[in-house]
Amino acid sequence: MWRFIVIDLIQVQDDLYGILMSAPQLAAVNIVEERKFRLASELATDAIWQTVRNNCIGNGLLIELPAILCDSDSVTGPPQQVELSFVSFQNGDAPFIPAGNNNGQSGPPLRGGGLYAEQIEQYLVDILHLLNIGGIGTMRATGQFSSPARDYPGVNARRTKILMTPKQTAQTLRTAVVNISVSAGLCTLATATVGAAIYYTLDGSFPGNTTVALDPLGNQPINPNSTLYTAPFAVKQGQPIRATAYLSGLNPGQIVQFQN
Repeated sequence: MWRFIVIDLIQVQDDLYGILMSAPQLAAVNIVEERKFRLASELATDAIWQTVRNNCIGNGLLIELPAILCDSDSVTGPPQQVELSFVSFQNGDAPFIPAGNNNGQSGPPLRGGGLYAEQIEQYLVDILHLLNIGGIGTMRATGQFSSPARDYPGVNARRTKILMTPKQTAQTLRTAVVNISVSAGLCTLATATVGAAIYYTLDGSFPGNTTVALDPLGNQPINPNSTLYTAPFAVKQGQPIRATAYLSGLNPGQIVQFQN
């Protein structure tokens, strides 16, 4: 059965949003998830620090889409690190304006959020470093985790990167390699994985699982030349035989090729 557990990156981002929105240190900072707030224009970008939160303006914090790093490619899994990225914003002197009259608009008087981008970043690290999100992993600030965010001209912006180490899971097993043997013009295929279906081709194309690999428009196999193996079959001299095995709950095995 499937052994690999998919990292729920959507849950990670939602949890980060909840954690940071609940932090009193950041109560004057507008916090946004990039996943829910696609930056379509400069005006949309401005909204990150211009949106009022708790009667404060001028400060913003963007939770960017995470990246996945692999720190070892020679073992099963593979071991993954989730790179969480954040951008802290300070819109010039706007965070330091005193409470005003809102330019004639109704509601409580607005004031600046009162924070430099560097301060937002330090609060961010203080909140998240070594914090564990249950069932997902632990966050750590390591190496050079901070740098200027130069892709936001006109505002003071800092990009912070924090690594999360997810709970390690084993990689899903694969079906066993298909053994190809040819004798007297007949080809026999076999795999040690009990119950696996073997698919093969004789034209050099990919031996896809024709019950799953279907064109979504025509609902037909993406490779009609892929054939389910049921009994030894005739082959001609020079024909390339390609085959692999499929079984629900396992990853496909190696694609083997034999030149008759």
